[in-house]
Amino acid sequence: MILWVSCLIPVVVLCFTMFQYKRLIALPEGTPLMSQIAEDIRQGADAFLFLEYKHLSTYALGIVIVVAVFLGWYVSIAFLMGLFVSSLAGWIGMKAATKANVRVTNKARVTKNIGSAFLTAFLGGSIMGLSVASLASLGLLLVVLIFGLGMGQLDPAQINIHSNGGLIHFIPFPMTVSGYALGCSLVALFNRVGGGIYTKAADMGADLVGKTELALAEDDARNPATIADNVGDNVGDIAGLGSDLLESYVGAIISSIVLILHTFVLLGAQKISSTTALHLTYYPLIFVSIGLVSSFMGILYILRKKPYPTRRKN
Repeated sequence: MILWVSCLIPVVVLCFTMFQYKRLIALPEGTPLMSQIAEDIRQGADAFLFLEYKHLSTYALGIVIVVAVFLGWYVSIAFLMGLFVSSLAGWIGMKAATKANVRVTNKARVTKNIGSAFLTAFLGGSIMGLSVASLASLGLLLVVLIFGLGMGQLDPAQINIHSNGGLIHFIPFPMTVSGYALGCSLVALFNRVGGGIYTKAADMGADLVGKTELALAEDDARNPATIADNVGDNVGDIAGLGSDLLESYVGAIISSIVLILHTFVLLGAQKISSTTALHLTYYPLIFVSIGLVSSFMGILYILRKKPYPTRRKN
């Protein structure tokens, strides 16, 4: 029962992030030139992610087939679930960032108040932060409910070492959650490394062509490589970082699950009872749900604060 209640927490937080996103895009972007530059960066980031996820799907299909053959179809499904939530988290973070960047600039331009600009930036950042934690915990809870409880992989009778044709020996549920983590890691690899290589190549192009040949400033919007550089920054440092954080977050949770279930199998029910093993398996999932509620309350408290007036020098 408590796991089903824990599933409601990330769903509620995701609904809140949708509300916050609508609040964000309702803010003005500023001058027509600011809107045009921001739109160019958004289009570039969308195009980059679309192409990257297109190539990523090819590699993911190969991994799904290999995993299904050697480990089991349920591990492949968990892998796809991890792939989906990590891709979605990166995409949400990138969309929020490309919408927030120009609005933060405009807020600073209009109000001349660092507090107002900070709260706008915090609003955009909170969308990605809450999305990463919510999607990661929701996906992992669904893995537990579908495969652990629904398929009986957390049944004490099923928590033992299985053999796939004598080639690989594994415990089903730890392998299932590891497949989920593998899907998260694959997206983090593509977003982080792919976006980083792209932005560095664009940065070098902007410097070499813009500065040396055209005598433009480093961040002059008339240089197409500057726009590409900003696209790479958003993909690598926003979408990539979001996927990377989600992968690390999931890895920290499943490490304790894998550890306790392997300890239960190796020591036996005489040392650790099945009830204790299951409680310790559920513990990190419930713990991170409490942490998500705490983060949600802290973010809500900050967003409701009014910025201090800027002190002007005489």
